[in-house]
Amino acid sequence: MNFIRGTVMAIVLLLQPIVLLFKLLFGRRAQDAPQQLQAINHSAIVPATVVADSEDGIKNSNNISQQSDATGSASSPSAPPAGSNSGDDDSISLPLPFAEYEVFLSFRGPDTRHQFTDILYRFLVRLKIRTFRDDDELRTGEGIWPNLVKAIGQSKIHVPVMSETYAHSKWCLMELSEMAKRRKQEKGHIILPIFYMTNPRDVRHQTGPYQSAFQQHDKDFDSGTVQEWRAALNEIGALKGWHVKSKDEQGAVSECVSDVVWSHLSKNDNFSDTDELVGIDDSVEAVVEKLSLDVGGAAMVGLHGLGGIGKTTIARAVYNKISARFDRRSFLENIRETQQQKDGGISLQKKLISNSMRIDYVAPINSVEEGRRIIQDRVSQFKVLIILDDVDESFKFEEILGNSGNFACGSRFIITSRNMKLLSTFNESRCKLYEVREMGPQLSLQLFCKYAFKTDSPPQDFTTLSEKIVTTAAGLPLTLKVVGSLLFREEKSIWEDKLSMLEKAPQKEVKERLKISYDALEYETKQIFLDVACFFIGMEMKIASYYWRDCKFHPVNSINILLQRSMLKIGDDNEFQMHDQMRDMGRAIVCEENIEEPWMRSRVWDDKEGTELLLNKKGSKQVKAVRADYHRSFLGGMKPGQFQNLPELRYFEAEFAEFSGDFNNLVPNLKWLRLHFHYNDGQEPTNFDMSNLVILDLKGSIFLTDDWGGWSQIKMAKKLKVLDLSHCTSLIKLPDFPKSGSLEMLNLSAEIRSFASFTSMELDIGNLWNLKVLNLKECALKRVTGGTIGMLKCLEELDLTNLQCNNWKQRVVDIGELPSLKVLKTIGVKHIPSYFESNTDDDEEEDDDDEVESEGEGIEKLPPSLKVLHTSFRVANLSELLELEELVVENCDFGLEIPPVGDDTNANSTAHMWWKVSKLKSLTLHKTKFIVVAGTAPSFDQLRLPSSLTTLNISNCPYLEWIPTLENLNNLTELTITKCSKVLEVRGIQGLTSLQSLVIDDRDDLIHLCGLADLMRLKTFEIKESAPLSREALLLNDDSDDVFTPKIILYHIDELQGN
Repeated sequence: MNFIRGTVMAIVLLLQPIVLLFKLLFGRRAQDAPQQLQAINHSAIVPATVVADSEDGIKNSNNISQQSDATGSASSPSAPPAGSNSGDDDSISLPLPFAEYEVFLSFRGPDTRHQFTDILYRFLVRLKIRTFRDDDELRTGEGIWPNLVKAIGQSKIHVPVMSETYAHSKWCLMELSEMAKRRKQEKGHIILPIFYMTNPRDVRHQTGPYQSAFQQHDKDFDSGTVQEWRAALNEIGALKGWHVKSKDEQGAVSECVSDVVWSHLSKNDNFSDTDELVGIDDSVEAVVEKLSLDVGGAAMVGLHGLGGIGKTTIARAVYNKISARFDRRSFLENIRETQQQKDGGISLQKKLISNSMRIDYVAPINSVEEGRRIIQDRVSQFKVLIILDDVDESFKFEEILGNSGNFACGSRFIITSRNMKLLSTFNESRCKLYEVREMGPQLSLQLFCKYAFKTDSPPQDFTTLSEKIVTTAAGLPLTLKVVGSLLFREEKSIWEDKLSMLEKAPQKEVKERLKISYDALEYETKQIFLDVACFFIGMEMKIASYYWRDCKFHPVNSINILLQRSMLKIGDDNEFQMHDQMRDMGRAIVCEENIEEPWMRSRVWDDKEGTELLLNKKGSKQVKAVRADYHRSFLGGMKPGQFQNLPELRYFEAEFAEFSGDFNNLVPNLKWLRLHFHYNDGQEPTNFDMSNLVILDLKGSIFLTDDWGGWSQIKMAKKLKVLDLSHCTSLIKLPDFPKSGSLEMLNLSAEIRSFASFTSMELDIGNLWNLKVLNLKECALKRVTGGTIGMLKCLEELDLTNLQCNNWKQRVVDIGELPSLKVLKTIGVKHIPSYFESNTDDDEEEDDDDEVESEGEGIEKLPPSLKVLHTSFRVANLSELLELEELVVENCDFGLEIPPVGDDTNANSTAHMWWKVSKLKSLTLHKTKFIVVAGTAPSFDQLRLPSSLTTLNISNCPYLEWIPTLENLNNLTELTITKCSKVLEVRGIQGLTSLQSLVIDDRDDLIHLCGLADLMRLKTFEIKESAPLSREALLLNDDSDDVFTPKIILYHIDELQGN
């Protein structure tokens, strides 16, 4: 029956273009022919099953009979406007695929079809985003309108490309009006307007070319329809969007739009930690049992198994489950790779000390022995949980941490390794072993489907293929995730091809199976993947993107593709992360370029090989990137002769490097130069071509001085985007920045400056008009010159933490005028101390006050675009910062003003509705109190924090007497209230329905906590310096006004509930 139905449908569709062609030849005027032919091409010649290709991006669907009834399924479609030429008997209904569209593109064909819209469409298709590309010229009658309504309704994101003649098309205006309706009526619809070669003001007010369009519409359509169109233009024209002013901007804007679209769509695809942990509950319980948490002494468990089998995932799950039971904890990742780096053991020790002591440990550790003594003296006294992830033979437990028996009673260590024999030697052979085995068929299928279909099981028509592919993965979670991500939204024919390739890969060769995903990438995405695998793990994405853009790549698009395919991760600090199996595969691919001769490969990441390459003056035009360590050799510094065979070098990284001699433009293509710990031997580098230099990183070059000859070369770097001079503590004066104004990121942060820097260092911001990121953390400046911060209109991030500067107040007075500032940190900013200032010969007029005002006055008005704010000053316009997501207020004597709750009828309704409309997710108060807005006298119930909060941390606030009610914080997952001795009551606990972690400590008196029994998701509940509490007391019924008096030291909820 299905065969007959399909055959009939195919015949009908084949006949349809013949009928239309007949009408074209005999029933239409000649000038209408091109338009009709386009309509035929676009909609009539469609197979019975809509299949994806590189042009359309439409996915597999059921047959068209399931999708053609657009009119019946549309949600209240608007009728075509009165006065239009409706009722054409040859109208074509454009078929829609069974799967919903995600993006609806609305545009005027003659303006943008072959330019901006086509570029944007291809960017979206590359990301496998299902996009409806509408074109007003392809519509031949009103019968298409219900299908357009359905496409708009299905799409999560609407992108109107409003060009000069956009308003001349009734179709474009109908679509725009429908978008505006959906945005108001249905939650989740997003409109991202693009103003292409037209002024947004003309769109909003229907002036300029839009005025002439509406003069005609007033004649052709009824007033109600025209007014509806005007309202839609006014509303959508006022939204934030992109203004394309020239054709040169089309590619950059398209990439940016596709990135924003993907970020919106990927929010629904991201897995929480628990979503990824398929079938590991038994393993977690087995490891916890081996840890013997109720037994004294220190214990150790080793997890062993193949790479990519899930050892780290299980270790992290155990860590999350039991970490609350320990005084201190630390998770040390990628130990095998860290050990290979210079001073890798010391780096591990510093991280362990920082995590365990809850500080950023910055004091120098000169040797592994010294680090071990510090760990034994300061860390081992605590009951600790330490995870040592991915260790190999180079890791010596007792050399790094000392004797495990010296750690406090109850300490636990979890170690993961591929080498079972190695683990058995730890802890005097008393390390308990647990083998992580391959996943079984059912769990493997479930994990695979989460990435291939975003569900727990495959569709019926993909079941057999899915099971066969899962079999080839041999139960390895990494392979399942990578292959599943690769096949997401692909056609069945692609699945069959990949299955054939997987079946040919050796059963035990994980890299061969992972390489299938690499082989499916386009050229530039492959290059970006290899760059990250070899050099950029741990690197901030924003910085690396400057490098790739100058290589004519599209990093945003490529990174999104790598994220989709589980080949790359982005950390909390926006840094690149990569599974060690993926990293090793990428490096193996580069090694295979030339097995015997590293200098013939594109990338030389091993600093020993890089140093040898330079020492022997080897190289080739294939070499694009090199890492070296001059400390390892007797190279005598970075000399011109070492680079004579590296004409295509784009990236160079070296430590302990001198930099001198006549380079005679040997490296004309160099884009990124990293010289850490660079020092000057008295000679100047000359003819070092920096014309293509995009990034210069001299971080930590403590011997770098003002008379270094390289500064004169930097002035010629007209393309320089990033300059990092952080921790260059010997600098007394700053260099002259390129006058081209190209610089976008400037880092001058330093923990220690010389005395002279306090008295003479100045920062001239006059040529920094394109600056996006300015980091002056811990910096000491005599003054800032060249203008105010408010003139840096492109600025997005500004860090003034602990800045000492004489005229900082005058320079930030207009900071509220910055339109794009998203991150602002001003904690601890102040003037230069008077004992330094008295030694200056400063002819600039002095300020009356040397320190920050005690009331916390600092910046009168903050920009409403802020997303992150860390400050010690009064936040004067908090109710206006509706985009703010993270707020830290520390040492603010003035306090944090809480706008009282009001109603929409109040004249100041924005402030009074702040708690409802704010996007604030994280609020931290330290040595700061809540206060009410001056001139108001609200009741306690009228003081509320934003309902959007997920984290609330209030610590060390001795003068804090009250906390706003928490009853509306139903999204809060973490609540910490510590060292707040005057707070006697916390109200609204019962409303914290999402709370998972509750910490209250350092209390000797009674705390009233009503509603704990309602916290069904609570996992960790910690109260210190009190007596134990019975389980019965914790789980009492709290429906009445009974007061719950917790007196426990620490409980994990699973334990309290007897699980």
